[in-house]
Amino acid sequence: MSNEELSGVSPIPAGWKIGALGPISSPGYQEARSQPYDFRGISVPCPRNRHWSYDPSPGKEMDRLAAKNRLWWTGSNLRTVLLLDDNPITYFDNVWMDTGTGSFTEDQVYVVQTAEKVVGRCIQMATDPGDLVLDITCGSGTTAYMAEQWGRRWITCDTSRVPIALARQRLLTSTFPWYRLKEPSKGPAGGFVYERKQNKRGEEVGGLVPRITLKSVANDEDPKVEVLADRPETNNKITRICGPFTVEATIQAAMTMEDDVPMASPQPTASGSPRAYLDRMIEVLRQSKTLRLPGNVTLELENVSALADREYLHAEGVARNGTEKRIAVVFGPQDGAIGSEYVFNAHTEALQQGYQQLFLFGFAIDAKAREMLAKLKLSTTYVAVTPDVVMSDLLKTSKSSEIFSITGLPDVRLEEEAGNDKDGAPLYRVVIKGLDIFRPDTMETDEIPAENLPCWMLDSNYNGMAFFASQVFFPKTSAWENLRKSLEGQFADSVWEHLAGTVSEPFALGDKKRIAVKAIDERGNELMVVKSAGGVN
Repeated sequence: MSNEELSGVSPIPAGWKIGALGPISSPGYQEARSQPYDFRGISVPCPRNRHWSYDPSPGKEMDRLAAKNRLWWTGSNLRTVLLLDDNPITYFDNVWMDTGTGSFTEDQVYVVQTAEKVVGRCIQMATDPGDLVLDITCGSGTTAYMAEQWGRRWITCDTSRVPIALARQRLLTSTFPWYRLKEPSKGPAGGFVYERKQNKRGEEVGGLVPRITLKSVANDEDPKVEVLADRPETNNKITRICGPFTVEATIQAAMTMEDDVPMASPQPTASGSPRAYLDRMIEVLRQSKTLRLPGNVTLELENVSALADREYLHAEGVARNGTEKRIAVVFGPQDGAIGSEYVFNAHTEALQQGYQQLFLFGFAIDAKAREMLAKLKLSTTYVAVTPDVVMSDLLKTSKSSEIFSITGLPDVRLEEEAGNDKDGAPLYRVVIKGLDIFRPDTMETDEIPAENLPCWMLDSNYNGMAFFASQVFFPKTSAWENLRKSLEGQFADSVWEHLAGTVSEPFALGDKKRIAVKAIDERGNELMVVKSAGGVN
């Protein structure tokens, strides 16, 4: 073959096939199979201390191969003819030349991002359809995405809220091929359907590929058929979207900060020593020095020190922003959310001690406790703490602006909708107006318009414990564009405008008679508000 033919620039001439010469003898002397072989009237001796790999008896394998032009001279030696078409597939070894730099099929957003091809191939090598794939470093969700594509169940985890938000959006707005199933009643666990197919050039393009050997050629046997795991049959008339999934956390939905043990000190619970946890949090706050807020607003913290003689308050300090305020600090539990009862007690104690402002630093806060903040006499602010703060090297690597953020509740209205559902139940809809951001310099709140929110979700029957998203919206992003293009105009433009909007689809209230709305801000914080039927606007 010429260099042009090898590179694919020039086509292979008509009537020609790509092939190579292969061995025809094997090690070891055998009396019956080490005798000279008569090839086209020429007696060909078998190499010394070897035997013919195929039966040289008259009318047997060697003669059949010769009749099918599968034997050929090379110098004075006899060789077999191996054709590329015999084995159009090869096994992968531990070197993958097609997955290196420049082989990304998607935009590389992160330095450590792995190509979909790599993850997909690993999943296909190690699992079967229906198996469970666990990825403990979620990142942008590539493992979950590829597991979903190839019919595997999946669990993915991360310590940061940002990857979780990215993965959620990616999965919700992606489309996948619809594979034909061997046993539809079992789903992917029953296996995929594979078929043999050839294109116009005679190339094998299906999931079943014959693997021809010279033994099968010599004995007129049907070739062994290999199954290519990445070529199942698809139904191109069906667009598949991600199946149902939940987003869960080790932090419980709601719990108080008091211990269940009578007379126990109401210190925050932690997996280790409560005192060590509080010392750690105070040190983080001390070294952060500044709360950096949206709108380039900063709050300088000074003289942060622990309080040893308070029942509910953990620390105090001074906050400066034009004026000086004496502040009290409460740290939420490491493994739970700040409850409403604890907020009330901490507020009462701070008020009695003459503090001018109360800050609640926590990993999560109960929805009821969050609603209380605007009603308290003393200005009380909840500050979200990134889960990364529990890592031992955080103070060396993180900026203060990456540790804390201050946001308010989503502004949500639950409204009655005209008409009833098919069961006669009244219909409602949710309208989200925006999200409040606290500004400590003016003691006021600014509102982020709903159309600027990256994401908001609705649970139309909130049970008070777990949030189940029944409707999801991405106002600020073009996240739905991928799905929109895949469905090729099967839905009106108004549908996509709705999915990027601020008003929910009409729905009937469930048996809990209350809804919950989660809004995701720019930093991936999840902010939830709960509305009951009695609070309909």
